[in-house]
Amino acid sequence: MVVSAIGVVGSKGELYPPRRVREAAGIAPGDKVLYIAASGRITVIRIPSLDEAFSQKSFAKATFRELEEMTGEVLPTS
Repeated sequence: MVVSAIGVVGSKGELYPPRRVREAAGIAPGDKVLYIAASGRITVIRIPSLDEAFSQKSFAKATFRELEEMTGEVLPTS
C-alpha cells in the first residue's frame, strides 16, 4: 500500500510526517529510523529492535569460518 501526505519541517529542522504515513510505515514513538538523502529526496527506513531482528526467521546459515572466508574474498589483506 502506498500512502502519501504533506508534512511539515519544524523550526529546528525536525520532520513531522502525518500519522497515517507513520502508521503505514510501522513507525511508532521511540523507534529508530535510518535516513537516506539523495537527489533531493529523503527515504526513511524503520530499524527493527534487536528483539525483533533476532526473532525473525533466519534466511541464511553460515559458520564463523565460512564468514571469514567470504570476507577474505572481498576485503584486501593488509
